[in-house]
Amino acid sequence: MSTTPESTPGSTPSTLRSVGGGGVAGLGAALFGYLVTYLLSSSTIENSTASQVLEALGSDISTWKVVGWVFMSAHGVTTRFPGLFGTTSSANLIENVEAFSPVLYVVPVVALLAAGALAAVVSGASSPQEGALAGVGTTVGYLVFALAGIALFTVSVGDAAISPDPVTSALLAGVAYPAVLGTVGGVAATALR
Repeated sequence: MSTTPESTPGSTPSTLRSVGGGGVAGLGAALFGYLVTYLLSSSTIENSTASQVLEALGSDISTWKVVGWVFMSAHGVTTRFPGLFGTTSSANLIENVEAFSPVLYVVPVVALLAAGALAAVVSGASSPQEGALAGVGTTVGYLVFALAGIALFTVSVGDAAISPDPVTSALLAGVAYPAVLGTVGGVAATALR
């Protein structure tokens, strides 16, 4: 009686399936987190004085892009703004704009814990190690979203740009958050089974 490579624990096809499933769950978590952030903050953005001033000046800053800055801020990522004389300043919008609720910090945490748990369940993980592997796979999809967000959430203002900080977007939002929280979610799902 022989076993196929796909059914052997720890085999490459099984590992790829776990990581691939985690990647899909990670991308889903990022999209879900962005959507929840949009629902919680878009009206605040549209009704803000800053938005009305920018609109009057003819700026093309769309609400969905500002929501992207807020979503990235929920991961601790700052948004870079052009300053005077070619300088750049950075700010975490949730921390520095009173209109945004600190509850927004919870959105990526819950989304990634759920994604890690879902990845573990879908992959059939039966041990904490397998759950961790499936959960850490969320990093793949979440990193794709974070890297795309750097470009998608950038707004040109004259010769300068407003955008999420690319380094912290990639490392903090794209790697650290999903690696830790996805893994915890995956391990928790297998421990509770």
